[in-house]
Order: sequence, then C-alpha cells, then structure tokens
Amino acid sequence: MKMSSGVSRMNINMFLCMNPEGPESKLMLSKLKSQLEELRSKVAFLDCVKKYLEVLSVDHWGLEVSLLPSLAGCGRHSMNLQSTEDPSVLSFGSSKGKRTLQAGSPLGLLAYLYARNAAAEGYIQQFLYTYRFFCSPEELLQFIMDKFISASREGPEMSGDSERIFHRSLDLLQIWVTDCKSVDFTPKSSLVETLETFLNTEVIPVDSQGEAVLSVLYNHPNSDTLGQVTGSLISLNEEEDSVCLHSSTEDLSKKWRISRVVEPSASMSKEKTFSIAAALPAPCYDSLMHDLSNVCLQSEERLPFIQKELSALHIAQQLTLLQQEVFQGCHPVHFLKSRTQGVRDKLCSPNKNVSQLIPPAEGSSGLVLKGSPADSFLQQLLTYAEIVTNWISAEIVICDSAKTQAALLTRYLWIGKYCYEMRNFATAMQVLGGLENMTVRQLPAWKHLASKVYEILEELRAVQVFLKSDDLCLIGAEQKRTRPTLPCVHILAMHVQQLEIGAFTLTTGAYKWTKLRNIAKVVSQVHAFQEVVYPYSPDQDLQAYLRRRIARFATTDIHLLAADSDANFQRSSERQTRRIHDTLRRVKATFQ
Repeated sequence: MKMSSGVSRMNINMFLCMNPEGPESKLMLSKLKSQLEELRSKVAFLDCVKKYLEVLSVDHWGLEVSLLPSLAGCGRHSMNLQSTEDPSVLSFGSSKGKRTLQAGSPLGLLAYLYARNAAAEGYIQQFLYTYRFFCSPEELLQFIMDKFISASREGPEMSGDSERIFHRSLDLLQIWVTDCKSVDFTPKSSLVETLETFLNTEVIPVDSQGEAVLSVLYNHPNSDTLGQVTGSLISLNEEEDSVCLHSSTEDLSKKWRISRVVEPSASMSKEKTFSIAAALPAPCYDSLMHDLSNVCLQSEERLPFIQKELSALHIAQQLTLLQQEVFQGCHPVHFLKSRTQGVRDKLCSPNKNVSQLIPPAEGSSGLVLKGSPADSFLQQLLTYAEIVTNWISAEIVICDSAKTQAALLTRYLWIGKYCYEMRNFATAMQVLGGLENMTVRQLPAWKHLASKVYEILEELRAVQVFLKSDDLCLIGAEQKRTRPTLPCVHILAMHVQQLEIGAFTLTTGAYKWTKLRNIAKVVSQVHAFQEVVYPYSPDQDLQAYLRRRIARFATTDIHLLAADSDANFQRSSERQTRRIHDTLRRVKATFQ
C-alpha cells in the first residue's frame, strides 16, 4: 500500500534528523501519530466497504422468498420454480415491523440459503455455524451440488432464476470452505474428495470460480491447528515466530476503572532451591501435553517465580500473546453442544490432575450434534486454562516464606488486573482461579497484603460476575468490537449451553430458527475476537521461561506440594506454645 499523502516521507525524514529530546521532535512525533491514526481509520473504513460490497455481490444472486418452498422440493433433475407459501417448509413472523424467519424444516432452512437477503441478514454465516443440529455436512454439500447441477443443465441460455441459483451455489461453496475448512474439510473428511471431484467435473469446465474454491480448499491455513499451537506452548524447544508484532500503546479504558497506582516492589527472598519431586505425580499426559515428560528445569528456574526481575505488565502482555496463540486455533463450532463433551459449571476439584479430560455428564440429553469433530478442541482449550491456573497456584505454595508469598500474590493480582484491563479475560480468570484455589486461600500470606492490593481480588471477582451476566457483554459497544479480546472459554461455553437448553423443534417438526440464530450469534464472537490481534512485541526469552514453568507445574498436586514448605502453615507464637504446654502439664497432673 502506498504511503498516504498525510504521512509523507518528508515528515518521516525530518523527524529522523531532529534531536529526539527537542520540542520540535516531540511536536513532529505527535503529528505523525495523529496522521497514522487517521490512516488506520481510513484503512478500516475501506475494509468495511470491501466486506459490504462482497455481501451485496452475494445477495445479487438471491431468489425471492416465495420461490424457496418450491426450491426446497426440487431435485437434481428438475428446476420448476413456482411462487408459493408453505408454513411447514418456512415459517415467518414479524419483528420490529420486519418480516423475519422463525422456523423451518431442514430442507426449508437449506433452501433459505438462496434467499435474496440471506447474506445481508447474516443468515448464511449463522447457518454454517448451526446446521449440524439438523443435517450433516454431507447432506449440505449434496443439496448445493444438486441445485447447481439442476441450474447448469439449461446451459448458456439459463433463465434468470437458474442463473441466480448457479452463482449462489458457487458463492455458498466458497463461503463454506473459507469459514469452516478447519472443521468440515479436514484431510480425513470424505467431503474433500467429493467436493474436489464435483469442482473438477461440473464447475471448472463452465465457470472459473470453481478454481477459486479449489484453491481455498487446498490452501494451507495461516495459523497452526490448536494441537500444534498448544504443543509449542508447553514444549521446551524454542521456535522462531513467523510474525513480527510491533508494540504500541494499549488503550486501557475499561468498565471497572479505579485509580492507577504504582505497582509495589516485590520483596525478594534469598536464593534457595526446593525439593518438590515428591509432590509431582507420575507422568500421565494426553495428546495436548505429550512434551511434558521431557521437562528439565535449569537450576535457576527451580527458584520461585517471584525472583524473576520482570514487571507485572510485561508478564501480562506475554501471557496474553501465549493465550492468543492458543485461542487462534479454535472455531465457533467447537463451542456447540459442550455438555456432551463433558463441560460442566464446576470444572474440577482443587487438586484434580488437569491432564485428565472430563468425562461426559451423566444423563446428558437433548439433540445430538451431527458431524461433531472427533477431537475435542474445546477440551484442549479448557485443559490449557487449567494448567495455567495450576501453575499459578503452584508458584505461590513453593515460596519459602509468608513475605515472599505476599509479594508473589501481589504480582499475580497485578497481572490479573492488567489482563482484564487489556481485555484478556481468559488469563484474568485463570489468575483468579489460581488464587481461589482452596489451598492458596488458606495461606497466612493473605494477611500481609495491602488493602489496595486485596481490592484487586474483588475486582477480578466482579469481572467474573460481569462475564457470567450476559453472553454478548464483550461486544456490547462498537468501540469494544475493534479492540483485541480474549474471552474466558469456560464461561463462553456455559453461555452456549444455556441457549441449547430446551427443544429445538416445534410440534410440527420444524426447527426453531430463532433459537439457532441466538446460538450462532454467541459462538460467532469467536471469529470476531480472532480478527483483531494484540500488538505487543513478543519476548521470546520470557515466553520460553513461562512455557517451562507452566509445563513443570501443569499436573502438580497443589495440596501435596504445599506440604513441602513451612510457609504454608500458620505458626503459633512462642508465648502461645508455652501456654499450651503449661495447660497440658496441669491436666496431666490432675490424673496422677
């Protein structure tokens, strides 16, 4: 992209030649910042215009709603569309004076993909997230292929409606492959071979868009799969980042603003090594944590986390980048039907071995999700959150004194505060979970915290209540949608569970589109959050250190680990001890 006329090369060259401490350079820097912000806003506007034009292009090839019941009944060898209304196929209602889809049969909902305003209404994307509740990917692909073949049989002289069906079918295939490739068109899926054969034999000979769809189908994704990402997070081998992020000032405006104070300096204890091998469980790792068996901490990394000379803000930023790397590998579909995957309101017991996956809930009922991924990406996301939580608890209980523990508690509280201020709610809730561990909450060190620091814990609890209050609370305002956000995976999954409660069908057998649409709106936040990434510059050394610490304590039994340090127990004073001994001596004398 060419440099904007506002941000000219002359201005940049002038700035580089100036004295960085002089008033002229500061004025020029301020001017450059404003010009760059203006350029960013223009680029964002042009991106929105581009997306809008794409939607208009898709909607251009739509059919009138009255033709859709007829389209639903058409097979591959017939295309006789007639204007009709059939409530058993598609049922409509009114909302705010506008006619909206309320329910439909499986074929009716499939046919509505060809409606004139399906893209502008968001129906196509919402359908692609929720169609698995009433049909399989194979059935969806067969439906689109049948409509395309039926329309293309008329040849170059096809009618207006057939031409619309022809082009809309290609648009649907391209949107589907682009948005849901990671869940529907995996290498092991039979859909890939079926679609490839269809494109080569039926589409490419008559339209070049078939080549574009085929290119998307075999184009390697820009980001790694979740399994690869989480593997890299906890492995001990450092890998080069393929993307270089540039640091920038983060807007810290938030809902729970309190006066910012300077972070207290943590008290540093004397260097000491710890014997914690007895507290570690025997290796029991699943595919997410296969690299943990090779963990070998360097001698200096056996010291408590508090002894690293790092600011809480910097640690929060690097934890945010690690969390973002994991989150980028998931898909909205992974959050559907989480109860059948074993996700419950209470994740685990305080000393649960986090590497063990949660079994499906007993008595799980409701609609079975068709085409569910074989590997539970949601469980892997939850497991990552649990091992980070466990690591936070472990770092606290291995401290050698209450003073050191108080300093580390202070640091973690500030990390949690910075995380939720930068809208990394995932790590913020992991910090809260680590501090709320039953063993950690009983530590005497809490009494040594300053009142202002302890208030941060209450803030984190308030954030948790806020996140649980509304399933769309993180995208409520326009300015929030343009800021990087990492949701708490467990809370988001529980919101989807609540929406999935109840029947999906009416007494007529039609599926409630209003229910499916609400579910799609909530899970679509995943893609919205993935589009805006954090601009922090990665600290490879710190990230490698964090990976090793998290890996070391991933499956540690916190209660057993806490028993290895005297700092985790309340000590009686010498006077109280003497008083107890005197009392016991007198009681013993009365029985002699």
